[in-house]
Amino acid sequence: MSDPLIERLDGAVARGELGNGISSYASLLDRFEMERRRDPVGARANLQGDFVGLTARRYRRATGRNVELFLFSDGANQCLFDVTNERTVLMFGITVAVPPNSRDSSYHRGFPTAGPGDDKGHALSHAQGGLEGGPNYFKQNRLVNRRLSAVGNLWRDIETYLAANAGLMAFVRLLYARGNRTERPNEVEYSLMNGKSQFRSVIFPN
Repeated sequence: MSDPLIERLDGAVARGELGNGISSYASLLDRFEMERRRDPVGARANLQGDFVGLTARRYRRATGRNVELFLFSDGANQCLFDVTNERTVLMFGITVAVPPNSRDSSYHRGFPTAGPGDDKGHALSHAQGGLEGGPNYFKQNRLVNRRLSAVGNLWRDIETYLAANAGLMAFVRLLYARGNRTERPNEVEYSLMNGKSQFRSVIFPN
């Protein structure tokens, strides 16, 4: 049985609406597939570790300078953070069921604004288990964060899908162009694995 979200993402990549990041993860996915048959829990943990390691290496190459990366939990998910430039590189975790109307809207409103044309975007949405504020926030193009464009609809489709399906792996990698020393990424890569172990990695403009 086909997965509607996977089909929509594949279609968006084919039409050029989203970039395709999956080729970078071929060796990681091959290892995961071999390990999954004998130890699904261990395979998942290894995939997360491999993803962090690859992200760190790619980030160091992309920045072209020495950086200090720190991996920590924000209380709900895991964050890879660049201490040197004070910005989030990667947020990842397993989706969890969240009670309806549990978002701290007053905190969200009180957090500093993102600037003209941007929203205080969540790398991992509250509905899928992401926290308000801290490293989970980033300056996100309003047209992508909301259903105001084709890519905005796809971003929201991913969040809705993950919110409705607890226990799935999700990775959000913030991509900074060489020379960008700000906390606002140039692109955002969203990677997820559905319940059938189908992995997709798509790149959104920002």
